[in-house]
Amino acid sequence: MYVTSVQSYCKTKSRVVLENGETLTLYNRELTEYGICEGEELSWNVYQEILCEVLAKRAKHRVLYLLMRQPKTRKQLLDKLKEDGYPDQIAADAVAYAESFHYVDDRNYAEQYLAGPGARKGRKAVIYELSEKGIDRQLIQSVLEETEGRDEASILRKEAFRRLGAPHKLEEKEYRRVFGYLARKGFESGAICRVLEEYRNLSADNDSTDE
Repeated sequence: MYVTSVQSYCKTKSRVVLENGETLTLYNRELTEYGICEGEELSWNVYQEILCEVLAKRAKHRVLYLLMRQPKTRKQLLDKLKEDGYPDQIAADAVAYAESFHYVDDRNYAEQYLAGPGARKGRKAVIYELSEKGIDRQLIQSVLEETEGRDEASILRKEAFRRLGAPHKLEEKEYRRVFGYLARKGFESGAICRVLEEYRNLSADNDSTDE
């Protein structure tokens, strides 16, 4: 197996590109240690030692470090490891290692999201954002259905009234602005219209009482 190129990655690391297109990110001292040079052959034994003894261990440490900083989904970890230059199989094995200790759990991630930033968002936004993080849509649907106390209508109403403040006459410009805000948070347009109409009626009732 030939080394197609050796590209500087940072002050201490370089990326070794092999003839099969695979990329290995190594410390510069390791290039010297293993005698890796551009245009020269990399023996199968050395290649396997780099994969199994160097990169496999390093990838596991990298995954644990990333998880210590903040929870991540399986896809986020795989993407990050590949971005760091780890081969696909090494990345997959490292994530599987973390999963074996339940350090990576997409269901738990979705549940924590719904208890945190997703608690004030509509179903569409929740599904979109968690899907972007690589969580299976069926799993997201399941977690949404199982989340106790999650009432989409109540969440929408609370968000709308919080945004609008004390009851007042709702002009068309403000109506459109708040509608757009709620739509971006993933609420259905029909439900938004109903809540804004409720707010308008409440404001009208208050005006009548004042008179």
